[in-house]
Amino acid sequence: MRLVQRFYTLQCVRCDTFWDEHQTTTVCLRCRNALDVKYDYDYIRDRLNLYSLKNSPLSALKYMDFYPIENRRRVVSLDEGATPLHRSQNLSKALGLKNLYVKDEGANPTGVFKDRGSMVEFTKALELGAQAVCVASTGNMAASCSAYAAIAGLPCYVLVPEGTAIGKLSQTLAYGARVLQVRGTYGDAVRLTEKMAEDHKFYLAGDYAFRAEGQKSISYEIIEQLYWKAPDFVIVPIGCGTNLAAIWKGFVEFKKLGFIDTLPKLIGVQPEGCSTICEAFKRNVDRAVLIEKPKTIASAVGIGVPQDDIKALRALRESKGYCLTVTDSEILTSQQELAKMESIFVEPSAAIPIAALPILLKEKIIHEEDVVVCIATGNGLKDPHAVLKILPSPPSIEALSSEVDKFLKNRLYEIQGIKLKDQGEILFQQVPEKDKLLDLVEQEFKVNLRNPYGDHLYTLAREFEEKGKAVTRTDLQNLVETVLKSTSPHKFLKVLDYQVVATKHARPKATVTLEFEGKQTTSESEGVGPVDAAIQALRKAVQETHDFECHLVDYQVHIDTSGTDSAVEVTMTLKDKENNQVVAVGTSPDIIVASIEAFEEGYNVLYGKNQTSLET
Repeated sequence: MRLVQRFYTLQCVRCDTFWDEHQTTTVCLRCRNALDVKYDYDYIRDRLNLYSLKNSPLSALKYMDFYPIENRRRVVSLDEGATPLHRSQNLSKALGLKNLYVKDEGANPTGVFKDRGSMVEFTKALELGAQAVCVASTGNMAASCSAYAAIAGLPCYVLVPEGTAIGKLSQTLAYGARVLQVRGTYGDAVRLTEKMAEDHKFYLAGDYAFRAEGQKSISYEIIEQLYWKAPDFVIVPIGCGTNLAAIWKGFVEFKKLGFIDTLPKLIGVQPEGCSTICEAFKRNVDRAVLIEKPKTIASAVGIGVPQDDIKALRALRESKGYCLTVTDSEILTSQQELAKMESIFVEPSAAIPIAALPILLKEKIIHEEDVVVCIATGNGLKDPHAVLKILPSPPSIEALSSEVDKFLKNRLYEIQGIKLKDQGEILFQQVPEKDKLLDLVEQEFKVNLRNPYGDHLYTLAREFEEKGKAVTRTDLQNLVETVLKSTSPHKFLKVLDYQVVATKHARPKATVTLEFEGKQTTSESEGVGPVDAAIQALRKAVQETHDFECHLVDYQVHIDTSGTDSAVEVTMTLKDKENNQVVAVGTSPDIIVASIEAFEEGYNVLYGKNQTSLET
């Protein structure tokens, strides 16, 4: 095919072969390596309206002259860009930096920097006559592409690894994408998507050449927001490497065109569990060190086979930059620090640059006077469960002033979570004396539970011991959370014992013995599963003692650690006929025990409310 004369063309980053966009927009057809967009900068310079560029309000759209777009009437935009560059005064003071900034890319339309690239990529998809789009993603790309496909009127097929963060997956589904979860890695999803595009003639979206062209607008905005100067350092999380390479390209272009005099040094940061590009940087090689199964809390950058490794490594070296890794524990701690000190809530991958700052200062890579910009790539609501890995959930109280007073008196708001690295550490096999147990809780979580929670905590811990379960830090935190959510001052109902029989084919049967206001009752029931059988037997038994009924409206099971002996946290929502509702929690190594505890707690709260309303 003869190459069409344009002000840009595509060139392989490895073998330097030029390609027309009608031949390929993803990889070099000769050596299968990444492509880069090459421009005629004299053409761009001649077309530029410098007054408009320097005086128009910030927006990714204002940089249209720097994108490989020919038909501007078909631009697909959601008003991306114009994200804040926060002067981080509190964090700066804590770290000893004078000029620390955070570029909050979570302020983009779908909450992530990917939107800048989606604007260019989906505009090009329409220009090239696409009828449908497919994309592989760890979550953020999926949500962004789905949103832009929706406004472009293109069907969007999305392949994500099974277990993708629910915040990202729900976004993707809401935009109307056709989603497939792949039982494998991101690399597996990429391979399947490439084959899907080839077999069904779909436009293949993702971390390819045109996407990078939109993402380089991050650099343009930073320059403008720093009054047309480049910072000394820009710190970027690395997954595929596309964003870091794009940011470098943006700075280089503005220097080439004479808008800035100096270039920043780039610092790339990866989690320890996926150090593909950092390891290559350290070994001084030009290709990433591939990882078959990345393991990190920062799933957005858990890319074991980065597509733009060549470009990212070149950018790091050309900028005389640096590359390093941080731990998951450091990432989650930095996520909290950024939120508490600067009121910026980001997803784990976006906190990676913040986690790198103490290391960079200690190693004297950055210094007190340097102007440093951290790229916070995505909003914290993208992965809301991640922060709860170490933060305890808040206590629950009855709607009484006395309960508020108790909360304040005991300073329960000061409860602290555990570090990620310490979650699995065993604290005790046998429960210590109650006072020693409460001392341990105060030492670990900085909260005093002596009154009125101590007895309940001790009882729950003894149940762990009876089951033969060693108590880890995570287990103890779950027990503390369960106690703080226990709101029933009176134990009208008390489960004395239960027995469940389950086989492969027959319906499980449960026998439950309980005491209700001094009267003992035993009841049997079947269920679709062991837990259901136990709960049905419980409901049947309490109905035999009085006419108060409550119904289960929600049931959730959460397991914090791995292993068949892990503690289980059951959250159960119960509602009575008067529409009173309560959320109750049970924690145990035994899912049936945890479920029974949650039911018992919730039932007592609702029955207490019912009795109070009858008395009044």
